[in-house]
Amino acid sequence: MNERIVAQINENNCIGCTICINACPFDAIIGAQNYSHRVNRQECPGCKVCVTKCPTDCIEIVKIKQSKDDIKEKVKFNFQRRKLRKENLKKIRSENINIQLNKIIKS
Repeated sequence: MNERIVAQINENNCIGCTICINACPFDAIIGAQNYSHRVNRQECPGCKVCVTKCPTDCIEIVKIKQSKDDIKEKVKFNFQRRKLRKENLKKIRSENINIQLNKIIKS
């Protein structure tokens, strides 16, 4: 079994800002606003995007023993899932804006 890198959050220093959650392109970080977050190691490819975004520097990169091949398909799936979710959110927001504009125009 090979070593690979993953992100790890020091929960004692995490302020729950969700910046890392929004930055992670693989949906590997779990948590809610104002609560400390965690990294799902099974889904984290170790891309380090979250490390640079964290305002409290509570995310570090650590080595774990697991083959990268074990997670390749999962990472691809998560990346596509996040992409689709963001596209759907844009569509919903656009539809809501149009509904609100139509209400304003009619009144």
